[in-house]
Amino acid sequence: MGALKSSFLLVSLVVLAFGCGAAGAGSDVSGEKLQVAATISVIQDLARQVGGERVAVTTIVPVGGSPETFQPSPRDAGTISEAQAVFENGHGLDAWVGDLVESAGNADQRVVVLSKGLEPIDEGEHAGGNPHFWLDVANAQHYVEKIRDTLVEVDPQGAEVYRANAKKYLAELEELNRYIKNKSISIPEERRKLVTFHDAFPYFAKAYGFELVGVILKNPDAEPSSREVAEVVRTVEEQDVPAIFTEPQFNARLADTIAREAGVEVYELYTDTLTKDGAGRSYAAMMRTNIDRIVEALG
Repeated sequence: MGALKSSFLLVSLVVLAFGCGAAGAGSDVSGEKLQVAATISVIQDLARQVGGERVAVTTIVPVGGSPETFQPSPRDAGTISEAQAVFENGHGLDAWVGDLVESAGNADQRVVVLSKGLEPIDEGEHAGGNPHFWLDVANAQHYVEKIRDTLVEVDPQGAEVYRANAKKYLAELEELNRYIKNKSISIPEERRKLVTFHDAFPYFAKAYGFELVGVILKNPDAEPSSREVAEVVRTVEEQDVPAIFTEPQFNARLADTIAREAGVEVYELYTDTLTKDGAGRSYAAMMRTNIDRIVEALG
């Protein structure tokens, strides 16, 4: 973080350049779209679903990137300075956004921590609670409600649109939640064991009846030791787990090595980032893909 802090002198200068012309909160001058910033692409998609054509939503962490290792740039500071609403996840996942918001110095800007009000799971490597709430669809619905309420507050002229969009999307998420639950129970209970690439699945596991038995990358900033890798291999063998799961934002080499040594398959799941197209193109698509692949791997 020392290097990150030192970079914010340049960031602040860029913010001055970008921010001087930023519209105030609730501005609808010349029919321009409401400018919204989201820290990660998952949140960007949720905000787009609610905002529709009235908003332009930019993600700070690019698609395919990891928020846990992300380093913001002066360009990101400019994006934040222009946003009338900023949506962050919280619980340490995107703590770097605080410096960007502070540098922006926009008193009219609404900054919303979407996980606020949810009960964190305090286990694993995340001090103060695991931040990956959205992998339980019920928590994603909580995010959507907070996004709706914020957009209504910032842009009251669009309140009817935001409420209608949110109502429709919340119903779609309720259907998605039922789909995941039904697919989960199709897997025999004794086979509902997950070995994941990083510690992102406690809310998913709790909501849908899985047991987390292993994590390959306990610290996103450091490669696991050979001893830790051997422990994962041993866990896979002892727990009779037929497959392990990797994620697109991480190098799959470690997972491939473990799978080869343990004699199991590797499947890719989506967590911290969407993809530009295909199976991870939206939050709903990624969650549906995740459970379909888990069923294929473990069922």
